[in-house]
Amino acid sequence: MEDSNTVQQLLKTLQDFQVVKCNMHHERVLTDLSNNPMYRKQDDTIIFDRVNLCPMKDRKLRLGCAHSPVNINFERHLKCLAAELPELQDQILNFTSQFKTVVSKIYMLDHNVGHIERDLAMCKLNSDDSKQEKLNRNLEDLKVQHRLFMTRLSEIKSDIEGLIVADLNYSN
Repeated sequence: MEDSNTVQQLLKTLQDFQVVKCNMHHERVLTDLSNNPMYRKQDDTIIFDRVNLCPMKDRKLRLGCAHSPVNINFERHLKCLAAELPELQDQILNFTSQFKTVVSKIYMLDHNVGHIERDLAMCKLNSDDSKQEKLNRNLEDLKVQHRLFMTRLSEIKSDIEGLIVADLNYSN
């Protein structure tokens, strides 16, 4: 038998998580006042300066973030929810699987965006405008994919919350 208070607490915790369509802003290369990429050299390697990550307090709640344990924490709460609502365990596990799949795709996008941002900065340093145009189109495509994945995360989160609310209403 479920503990209604525990389920309500889990619902509140899950509701506190956020989905932010940030376009992976943190992967951008910083530029100086002349719009030139900022970098330093280590041995013969160019290391570009990147935009800072969001503050940790925000990353702790922003689902899909590839730079915090937020997604693992969300999954941990789903596991607790499945234990509290054994009659809904299959549905919760299905949502968990969907969530993990989308997050994995976001992680791959994050890496790809980082590489394209680096390549764009190299093009800028080398004045390679033709390659830069193609990279910009690829970057925009990845940002569209990211927004779609974030929309899907929002839908999954909403579906989970709806499932909990329906169960709470049914059990009362």
